[in-house]
Amino acid sequence: MDTLNILRKYLGDKLEYRKDLSSYLTMKMKTMAEYYFEPESIDDWMKALKVIDKFNIPYHVIGGGSNIAVMSDLIEGVVLKNSLRLFKIEHEADNYVDVTIGSGNPMSQIVTETIKRGWSGFEYQRGLPGTMGGAIYMNSKWTDPLSYVGDSLLIGTIIDREGEVRIESRDYFSFSYDYSKLQDTKEVFLHGVFRLMKHDVYELEQRAKQVQNYRHETQPHGVATGGCFFQNISEKEQKKYNLPSRSAGYLIDEVGLKGVRIGSFQISNKHANFIENVGNGNASDLTKLVNKIESKVLKKYKVRLKFEVRVI
Repeated sequence: MDTLNILRKYLGDKLEYRKDLSSYLTMKMKTMAEYYFEPESIDDWMKALKVIDKFNIPYHVIGGGSNIAVMSDLIEGVVLKNSLRLFKIEHEADNYVDVTIGSGNPMSQIVTETIKRGWSGFEYQRGLPGTMGGAIYMNSKWTDPLSYVGDSLLIGTIIDREGEVRIESRDYFSFSYDYSKLQDTKEVFLHGVFRLMKHDVYELEQRAKQVQNYRHETQPHGVATGGCFFQNISEKEQKKYNLPSRSAGYLIDEVGLKGVRIGSFQISNKHANFIENVGNGNASDLTKLVNKIESKVLKKYKVRLKFEVRVI
């Protein structure tokens, strides 16, 4: 039995073959999934990962499609688009509330809903694209004041590559800068219980507006981009090479690449750590542009940039 029939046997008609992914990626990449499936429940996730494990089929997980760069015209194996949504109050006290939130919930909706209810924890994530699952995977952040998505997590329900589900405490995720343990284990965050503090709605909205205004002033918006492409360099690297800034965007700008375009991909004129798809960009052009950035920065500063986006 071939792979298509095996997957259809286990996953049914929800499985799609040769799916155009451009509308599912914020970078609007011209790329295709060999097989495509949207898990909407824990049962869906278990079925998908168990058949994938049993028949050793490659797979990739996407949520809102941000922070992803696809370097191939065809993604082989199964693309799993996380559509598991939950939003449920578990416990409420005088000064806080514990809420279960699904990994497929869009961050934009989470921020809007929690601010409206007067719950503090996610207001500094206003403007963050993607879903809760991706935000946990990357431990998405806002730097001033420093606020990570993982800060308010109490417990998380995860599923491993064999389709086994379990609950882990916050400590398990080993959150740090742009990092969670899931990046190494390849486990999938399904949903979590978050403790959000009760706060004045007006002040929460003001915090969110401050973040939103800053993003609009300093980052491209209304264009097809995957977010910051490279991580900022470490303090150790900055000191070693005597650099004035840790910003990857600064380094890219300083080597004269701001605004440079290959095919339909262009380094943003507004922020050099953003790559914009200004047309019908393909994987080959993106690869060439990324290689150009890496080589120029390495040649001038001796620094090897690391991806902040997840490269497929």
